Amino acid sequence: MRGLTVEGTERPGARDRNGARNALFADLLVTTGLRLEEASHLLAAEIPVCDARSERQRRVELPAALTKGDRGRSMLLPRRLLPVFDAYIAVERAAAVAKFAQRRGWEAIDRPIFIHSPSFGQRALHLVGGGTMDIEVVTPDERARLVICADDGTPREAAVLWLTEVGHPVLPNSWEAIFARASRRCTDAGIPVRLSPHQLRHSFAVHMLAMLIQRRLADAAAPVGAMEGYRQLVGDPLQQVQRLLGHSSLATTSIYLDHLATRADTVDAAVEELLALVPGYLRS
Repeated sequence: MRGLTVEGTERPGARDRNGARNALFADLLVTTGLRLEEASHLLAAEIPVCDARSERQRRVELPAALTKGDRGRSMLLPRRLLPVFDAYIAVERAAAVAKFAQRRGWEAIDRPIFIHSPSFGQRALHLVGGGTMDIEVVTPDERARLVICADDGTPREAAVLWLTEVGHPVLPNSWEAIFARASRRCTDAGIPVRLSPHQLRHSFAVHMLAMLIQRRLADAAAPVGAMEGYRQLVGDPLQQVQRLLGHSSLATTSIYLDHLATRADTVDAAVEELLALVPGYLRS
């Protein structure tokens, strides 16, 4: 994603200027399970600043209109990514913002929505000229049209987090192309990897489910029977992953069980271990 060689060096003749941005976007997807459209349309103001007192994860509330089905949900953002976001916003994104202002980039945005600078946790966007927009109902399309203005009303920058080199929003189809180019570079280097944003969400789900099952094994009390063991070890983690992914149906989340290579052995062994704690239980 950084556009580097296998050895981690610059590729001769490469024109990649957004490697840090692209790598951070991939990190965001694989550590949060966000959908492509959700991640693409995050606002810069929705990312918390790095704080030495921050917990391991920062909870970020995703507004209803940003999520599939307009249900809204929480995103758990790893603390380790916060300084990386700070660096991206302060350097690479700031350079894009400067070009956006110099080139009057807002004139290329269809029906721009001019707003005053929002802050983290703010639930209403204040429009230049008066009025507000409830962040809960601002659609992804509208988010891509938001332009932050200075105090005197001069347009300054696009409000979304991810910007092109000249300061315009990076839309989902552009991210698909970025991932496709990265996959081709891997193939050309002899590494048969085909990567997509959805695959990173998929990876998050599978690894999170495996981790939660293991944690459940460590924490669970002895069940009264095998079915109860399966419910505790699989059912509860599935529901947690369902909430993190924003699935409306648990059946959709259950698909990820098929991708746990050792799922049967893991669950069977876990239930067997818990049942062994029950007085009078004999292994077959």
